[in-house]
Parts: sequence; C-alpha cells; structure tokens
Amino acid sequence: MVGVFGSLCVQVAPQGQLLRWKWQDAASYESFQQSFELIVAASRDHSVTQWLADLSTMSPLGINEQQWLSENWLVQFAALGIHRIALIEPNSLHNQLVIESVLADGRRYTHADIQFFADVPAALDWLTMSDAGVIETLEQEWQAVLAG
Repeated sequence: MVGVFGSLCVQVAPQGQLLRWKWQDAASYESFQQSFELIVAASRDHSVTQWLADLSTMSPLGINEQQWLSENWLVQFAALGIHRIALIEPNSLHNQLVIESVLADGRRYTHADIQFFADVPAALDWLTMSDAGVIETLEQEWQAVLAG
C-alpha cells in the first residue's frame, strides 16, 4: 500500500512490517507535525517494526521542528517498538546535524538499530535481509505511485 499524504509519500509493507516514507515537498510547521503523527499512526495501525526514512529531500529543519521532535514526538515514537531504521542521508548538512541531534535525544527512549545509507537499494537490502522478491515488489509499488 502506497499513498501520498500531505508532504509525504508513504508505503506500508505488512509482510515485512515495514513503513517507508519520503518527503515530497516543503512543509509548514503544522504540516510537519501532522506528517510525523501520520507516520506514528500508520506504524501503530500496521504493527510496523522497521522504517525506511528517506530524508534526502527534506526541507531545512528549524529550531521549532527540532524541539518538537525531541520534546514531543520521540515519546510517541518510543511507544511503537521500532527495531530497525534505515535513514537515507539528508542532502543538507544542516539537516544531517539536526537528525543526529534528535537521534541522540532519542537514545533515552529506544534502542533501535539505526543505519544511515546513501541510497534506497542499499537500505532495502539491509531491511529485507537481501530478499530480492520483496525488494522488487516494494520498488514496483513505490514507482507506480510516484509515476502516477
């Protein structure tokens, strides 16, 4: 299942308990919060244990977003029980530093295995334990929506 919701393109793959998301465009502060709350809700609703978060196209994060993530959202995230997170590195050094700061704050809430990747194929390979069939299905679904 793949869909575009506000600023995010989101894919849920129940067979791999995987949620994949990517920023589509810039988001206002309110839209940013709604997007992260959507990720939590979708993860909870589909018993997700793995994330593929493509941060490469994320708009520059401000201090308000960073503060909200660290002070409010991390508690919601911790309740999900996410075990593995593959992060596609942000194109912006600023966002890279913000994400690393939020991850450091999150260490008190979760012990998820977090890995950074330069591209989606490597991240999917890690998350699916190199299951070529699952990777192909996920990519076909994803590309169909993006082309759509």
